[in-house]
Amino acid sequence: MDEADFFRVWDGLEVEFDASTLPQNGPLVNFVRASSTQTDTYNIQLNLVGAPQSAPITVNFEPTSESTAVAGVHFQLPSTSIVIPAGENVVNVPVTVLTGNIDPSETPNLVLRITSASNNVAVSANYSQVTVRIRVICPSELAGAYTALHQVLRVGDGSGGASQTVNNVNFENIVNLTRTSAGLYRVDDISFGLYEAVYELASPAGSILDNCNVITGLQSNADQFGDPFIISGVVNADGSLLLEWGNTWGDGGTVLLRRQ
Repeated sequence: MDEADFFRVWDGLEVEFDASTLPQNGPLVNFVRASSTQTDTYNIQLNLVGAPQSAPITVNFEPTSESTAVAGVHFQLPSTSIVIPAGENVVNVPVTVLTGNIDPSETPNLVLRITSASNNVAVSANYSQVTVRIRVICPSELAGAYTALHQVLRVGDGSGGASQTVNNVNFENIVNLTRTSAGLYRVDDISFGLYEAVYELASPAGSILDNCNVITGLQSNADQFGDPFIISGVVNADGSLLLEWGNTWGDGGTVLLRRQ
């Protein structure tokens, strides 16, 4: 490559779904169902990559056969095309989510693919398809500060087993849950006191999803060393959380979180 090639600016023109770059090819979107007739609108960002154009561009898209979401049951598309106005680079594709039709036990995924664009604009080879994971959940109000009591605590041996198992451990730490979206919470310590008290390490943060009082940790949860964390549990009738957690090092246990 000569010096001229190194400084050459890409001058192409193509359309893409912005969220295609996310893990699992798109977002996880939660909707809180309040009635059987409820509908919600979710907007999927579509980008024109390149210089804004002097003429409008029509972009066509369609659900693919990979979709498990069913039109008329889980969602509706007001249109299968959208216009990027002259001088603009971003538009939103609206999707009507039929929230009232969807049971929280269902896991419909809407997969949309860009099929064509006008004015000789190319369709992105890598980011033409997006997956919207539509999830309907019950109302959830778990944000707050919690005390953590390990009913069972395992200190890992480094290979997935336990070097020590103890009961009724209270590190006297506070675990904070911060709402990031409907039913989704950021947890500032997914070791629930272990890393700081035993290893003298910074506490790893992660996220949990509350779906009708069933708690699931996100697949992306990991510590600062990349060790994945698995979290599952329930919300008890008194508002406390009973969680099972663990990592591949062997740390884990059963922890009871009580709101302060």
